[in-house]
Amino acid sequence: MKTNEKKNTSAKKKLIPAVAMLTTSAVMLSTATYAWFTMSRDAEVTGLEMAATAGGGIEISLGEIGSGTLGSIKEPSMDDVSWKSTVKLGEYYGNIGKLQPASSVNGNNLFYADDNGIIAGGKVVQNGTDVKATATTDEVGLSVKERYDATGTNTTLVTAATPKNGRYLDIPMWIRTSKKDKTKVSCEVDIVDASNGESVKVNDGTELKKAVRVSVIPIRNANITTTANTNTLKITKADSYDSSTTNLNVYGLTFDSYSQKDGANEGISKAKTTETTYSELLDSISANTVSVVTGDENHDDTAEIFTLDAAGDDSYSVQSFVVRVWLEGESKFCNDATAAQDWNISLKFTGKDVTE
Repeated sequence: MKTNEKKNTSAKKKLIPAVAMLTTSAVMLSTATYAWFTMSRDAEVTGLEMAATAGGGIEISLGEIGSGTLGSIKEPSMDDVSWKSTVKLGEYYGNIGKLQPASSVNGNNLFYADDNGIIAGGKVVQNGTDVKATATTDEVGLSVKERYDATGTNTTLVTAATPKNGRYLDIPMWIRTSKKDKTKVSCEVDIVDASNGESVKVNDGTELKKAVRVSVIPIRNANITTTANTNTLKITKADSYDSSTTNLNVYGLTFDSYSQKDGANEGISKAKTTETTYSELLDSISANTVSVVTGDENHDDTAEIFTLDAAGDDSYSVQSFVVRVWLEGESKFCNDATAAQDWNISLKFTGKDVTE
């Protein structure tokens, strides 16, 4: 959609908020796996296919690739062909690093326990075990495809790079609208059994998918001019929620955890100091949890993730954010026995007027 031509009036640019569909056939194969496990192995993330479909008032971009140099995805300019009603992650990324487990109570701040303190097949963490906060170096790597065009064809996979393993997978995205009213954007998440590429479920067990967690982390919102080919805002983690923020939604099929207090499920909320034990690092996650479905149910309960500001006469309202995926180590379904299981994730974004 080109918007820098004078003939495009603000009236033409008025868009009706609609539904953006993000389907992450995020197949996380755990044949060589590491959850809150006793062995230092990794959960391999393969076959990641994400399609995002937007109706009338919302457009989505996974970023601007340009000439396609490895790792060159950047913030999209307003006239870039990456702004579409439908985008696919597979047109951008090829190889994906392996996913190691982490734990979080708010979806933003993640922590992990040292391998040496994990026993009983991954079901017990010893009280003296060292616990650290994840850093940017713990992010799972994504290798960028070498070339991308408007049709999504003629893409060549970069094979030179081997993405690094990590504790969480962050997928950068942008949503924009030209609507002159504020728009609430909500997100519905489904986690289902993986298929073999022919819509046939893989019969490898269903427990580990219950340890999958998803959060959507807003970064920055701004009005970006449509009268020049201006770039939107770069996604930098320094602009994300700070450590005191706890109102992110944490999506999962079930939140049953190894550790509970007063009936509330728990995750790790802080790093260990010399004075603390593992049990003192845990906190309730019940205030932030959003139940999801298995794909066979009618699910209308969506959680609001951010609000798009009203666009100006010559500007889009643009929100940058990341979709974060991790394996919850404190989940009862994250252990050695669930090692060879995989799953798919789909996300559906919906925009509504603030007044609705």
